[in-house]
Amino acid sequence: MYVLKNIRKTFTGLWAVVRYEGIWSLITRGLPYLLHRFFISDDYYVITVKFKDIDKEVEADYLPKIENHSYRIITNNEEVDQMIADGYDMGAYELNLRVSVDGGAIAFCHFVGKEFAHFTFFADNPRGKVIIDLLPFHVDFEHGQMISGKSLTVPKYRNLRLRNYNGYVMRQYLWSKGFTGAVYSVRVNNYPALISHAKPPEKWVISRCRYIKILWYKYFKERSMGPITINELVDRIPEKYKKKR
Repeated sequence: MYVLKNIRKTFTGLWAVVRYEGIWSLITRGLPYLLHRFFISDDYYVITVKFKDIDKEVEADYLPKIENHSYRIITNNEEVDQMIADGYDMGAYELNLRVSVDGGAIAFCHFVGKEFAHFTFFADNPRGKVIIDLLPFHVDFEHGQMISGKSLTVPKYRNLRLRNYNGYVMRQYLWSKGFTGAVYSVRVNNYPALISHAKPPEKWVISRCRYIKILWYKYFKERSMGPITINELVDRIPEKYKKKR
């Protein structure tokens, strides 16, 4: 069953690239994606954020640069079925969404009209964590910590602040449910993501990890980093990458 789910997720991701970005993107992005399913050799930062004064955040500071947007929280496939029956179009990402929520993750999905535009997943249990992040770093589920990640924005809706607004909506929801904070990983050389995460609320980099996967072989090593604030980390990024962002 595990192998079949991974095969389904792999072809779902490749089909999504073709449908929304074309054959050329399949060559430039799809092949690395396929390779990543079988071989990984990367370094990651583990980042934490504590939910504090979330109720004081102002929605207007996070609103997307587009009209007619809405979000839905999806926890199971019955909700996916109902949304499709109501006319919402998940596109080529439907199977990815179904496999993820079936595995214990929860999706915050954003739509423009009724067309899928963005999702971010979170999990409050070990089973769902495996869906969101392969790295076996610790998440303190027993004390209200959750893990977030696996975000995606459809290309034509990028740079419209949908991810930022989704983050605001997620924090408000999780805060209301008693969650105390979140943890997630970011690749060390993913400078755009690190820079975007430097925005409020304050976040801390607690460790650096080395992860290698070759077919079924896996290697993981985690080294503590202090912690330091993500802003301190971003200050070390070469200026040429900051300007590009």
